[in-house]
Amino acid sequence: MRLRDREFAVFIDHLEVGHAVGYKAIAAVHPRYGQPATRTSLRGLDEGGHLRHIREHLTVEDGSPRWVTRAYWSRTRRSKEWWETFARERKGRIVIEDCTRGLARTDEPEPPTPEPEPGPEPDPESQAAAGARSWGS
Repeated sequence: MRLRDREFAVFIDHLEVGHAVGYKAIAAVHPRYGQPATRTSLRGLDEGGHLRHIREHLTVEDGSPRWVTRAYWSRTRRSKEWWETFARERKGRIVIEDCTRGLARTDEPEPPTPEPEPGPEPDPESQAAAGARSWGS
C-alpha cells in the first residue's frame, strides 16, 4: 500500500461512525490532500480490500423504499469474495466496480436501442417524374 493510502486509512479509521466517506467529504476535512488525491487513495483502499461502497435497499418509516449507498471500512484486508458475501447478507450490491466518473450504476443492463428498419426503396421512375436527381452511377 502506498504511503498516502496508508495515511488515508488511518484518517478514515479515526472518523466517527456515520461520517461521509466520499472523496469530496474526506477532502473537505483532510488537512493535506485535495479531491484528486483523495479519490485516488480511496480507490487504492478499495482495490486493497479495506473499503467498499455497497448499495442497499431500505424501507423508511413511512413505508416507502429507498436505495442508499453506504461505505464499509475494514482494518483487515478482505478478499473480493468476502465483500460479496458481506454485501449479499445485507441484500445490497457492491457499486464501486460499476462506477465511472461519478455515476453509480447497477448490474441491470440498459435496454438495447432498436435499429430503425430500412424503408422501401423509392421507385426510380417516380423520382424522375417528381424531378429528383440521382448523383452517382
